[in-house]
Amino acid sequence: MDYFDTDNYKFNTESQNGIYIIHGFTNSTYETKDLAEYLGKQGFYTQAINLPGHGTTPEDCNRVKFTDWIEYTEQGVADMSAQCDNIYVIGISMGSVLALHLSSIFPLNAAVFASTVLKFKDPFSIHILTPLFYRLLPFRDKRKSYPKNIRHKIYSLGYQDWPMSAVNEMRKLTNQVKQTLPNVKCPAMVIHSDRDKLSIPDNISLVYDNISSEIKEKFI
Repeated sequence: MDYFDTDNYKFNTESQNGIYIIHGFTNSTYETKDLAEYLGKQGFYTQAINLPGHGTTPEDCNRVKFTDWIEYTEQGVADMSAQCDNIYVIGISMGSVLALHLSSIFPLNAAVFASTVLKFKDPFSIHILTPLFYRLLPFRDKRKSYPKNIRHKIYSLGYQDWPMSAVNEMRKLTNQVKQTLPNVKCPAMVIHSDRDKLSIPDNISLVYDNISSEIKEKFI
């Protein structure tokens, strides 16, 4: 089965209520299209767009800088704001990190942060080893990120390998966004699955406790 989608999607483009949906790291609109289509049927103008370096190849992803993701999503929300009276953002995994950034600079009506990755399961590997060795080992099998007893069952969304230069860029992105969490003031919903094998549960309290939103809910 193919868990990959190269296309970008827009639904119900005449609505004045816009929802910008951001997929996770190395994934694609495969994981966001159905949500965008459903919310479009509920009356919202929705966009599910592939981030730079996504929906293409791992090699392409390794050529992207974290500032490319920031600039791309900032432009996407700015363009939607030119049409819509109300703007909402939904982010998943790294998409949630970008949603936090967008929420810190745009006057959004509300945002949903799902399975945020600001803290890593293996911080030594991400923060110490990755910056040292990503040029020597440009790719890493995703299955090695999971416990050995379930690796044979894993079929990853998006790319089957981690593009390690892009992992290093994601590390830089998380370091930047952690500093701006207090600038997030819009109504917020923070969601995390207790079955998530990649994003650790500590992330939900890190986000919930540090954003400045007066209206906020968390669900695990």
